[in-house]
Amino acid sequence: MIRPLSAEETLAVRLPVLRPGRARGEAVFDCDREESTRHFGAFDEAEVLVGVVTIHPAACPAAEVPGAGAAAWQLRGMATLPAVRGRGFGAALVRQAECTVRGQGGALLWCNARTGAVPFYRRLGWEVAGEEFEIPTVGPHFRMVRRL
Repeated sequence: MIRPLSAEETLAVRLPVLRPGRARGEAVFDCDREESTRHFGAFDEAEVLVGVVTIHPAACPAAEVPGAGAAAWQLRGMATLPAVRGRGFGAALVRQAECTVRGQGGALLWCNARTGAVPFYRRLGWEVAGEEFEIPTVGPHFRMVRRL
């Protein structure tokens, strides 16, 4: 089941999965408290939070991406607990994000995907936009886009 969360609730998964061993503040994003930002959580059969995602309006910085301006949203903080990977929770979260952005009139959803997550996003119809780049303290990433 996918349902809306608060920014605070996302940290239960975002911190240990995306910023393991780091200070809590390193898992908080500038966009978290913006009014237009949306957070979603995936819950297993026992109602345990097992995955999270955050989306917010943001122009895509990849100049080569058509439609990267006003109708673009960024997907951030996509994380699922290792124990549930491969069970469809991540895909359900991405689909929820796509549906929400479409419903808000968005035409493009983009993210900075960790290099290891590129095949996951490709399976969901996303495309790589540009070359691999490094996010300091986090690692190598590719910008990915999904036209809606």
